[in-house]
Amino acid sequence: MERGATVLTGGSADTDGDHAHGCFVRPTVLADVTAETAIWREEVFGPVLAVRAVDDFTQAVDTVNDSEFGLAAAVFTRDLASAYRFADEAECGQIAVNATTPGWDVHLPFCGFHDSGTGYKEQGDEVLRFSTRVKTVAIHFGV
Repeated sequence: MERGATVLTGGSADTDGDHAHGCFVRPTVLADVTAETAIWREEVFGPVLAVRAVDDFTQAVDTVNDSEFGLAAAVFTRDLASAYRFADEAECGQIAVNATTPGWDVHLPFCGFHDSGTGYKEQGDEVLRFSTRVKTVAIHFGV
């Protein structure tokens, strides 16, 4: 691929059936991704997975946090302590463990960190803080 990644599957437009008149991309998995690869530096909204291998836990966290975005990250591990540590240290709004996405429920707060999203949780109870304005009024009657 001209931008440095290897397309393992997908990577082409989906023009079949109802998709013939739209901008649809087939689910795509990219390998051989580096820190300099555009797919790693740009926020992509589509069925695209960029796979980047790392040597150890510290490099995994550093790799995730080396971005101006922070919508979501995933880690695959059998070590629950490492999963919790990753969730704590990764600067992302959503963390998945042993899945590329946990299948976010509409009731869960959703938003990224850094330049991902609005900075406000867009669903769940957290959206109430964004969608409401609190006013405090104190009235004193009498002396």
